[in-house]
Amino acid sequence: MNHRFYIIDDDKGVRRVLKNIIIQYDLGIVIGEADNGKDAIKDIQALDPHIVLVDLLLPGLDGISIVTEIKKMKCAVNFIMISQVTSKEMISKAYTMGIEFFINKPINVVEVISIINKVKEKLNMHEVISSFEQAFHNMSMLKDYKSNIKIPTVSERDRIKKVLSQLGILGEAGSNDLVELLLLILKQEDTEKNGLLNRKLSELYKMLNKRYQNDHKTSCNIGAIEQRIRRAINKALKNIANMGIEDYGNEFFIRYSNTLFDFKEVRKQMDFARGKSNYGGKISIKKFIEGIIVELKNVF
Repeated sequence: MNHRFYIIDDDKGVRRVLKNIIIQYDLGIVIGEADNGKDAIKDIQALDPHIVLVDLLLPGLDGISIVTEIKKMKCAVNFIMISQVTSKEMISKAYTMGIEFFINKPINVVEVISIINKVKEKLNMHEVISSFEQAFHNMSMLKDYKSNIKIPTVSERDRIKKVLSQLGILGEAGSNDLVELLLLILKQEDTEKNGLLNRKLSELYKMLNKRYQNDHKTSCNIGAIEQRIRRAINKALKNIANMGIEDYGNEFFIRYSNTLFDFKEVRKQMDFARGKSNYGGKISIKKFIEGIIVELKNVF
């Protein structure tokens, strides 16, 4: 299991050190960071990290207040507190509020690795227990299953269209190109699929154009295909940003803002839509395509 980390500290140097330790020692992936509690709480709700490393003393909301707020939201997050504070009373309060462990500053690499591994062991144990519980539940459900009930199958084309519909771009001109391109990739074996995803986008567009020629006897300009796809994904970014503005807890915003886009770019687009910035977010066509493939594999 690749554990997701979020770091909260008003010292950029500390955040950088912690991030480097997590990456260098292959402890997981860092999906976000913040220098204040307000932004952190919003991000944690949207990104759903497994482990949060949070400084005790922060401007505005302190670390204990952040932990308290997140716990109220019933988010399944494990907290590791970081601080120079040696007060037994404050440390005791932090543990009472729900932190798992406490790391003292200045940062010690060995201590950070040891504590993170302890939290990961706890998470892995919970996962094993949950899998056993789910297995027993499934066995119980199986007894009541009626063999004459037929479960309708859903085609990959319809599954892709469902995602594009949730993003609000099914009617865009580039949506059909995205559907056909994704089907082209999904029909390959896993090894060939990975090879396709590692190719340049221009090569994928050429393959898609060749498919149009063979299957539909039509030919498209490669540049036109690229522009249609780019416009459709840009529209999806705008729609996701608007979902987040209207409701930060929106199901599709939470699901897609970090899997199909870079979350930092989504936030830029949100600021642009609010009139707080002159520049909107940027898209990565490769990340969008890879994200939908992962989404189809994991969700449906």
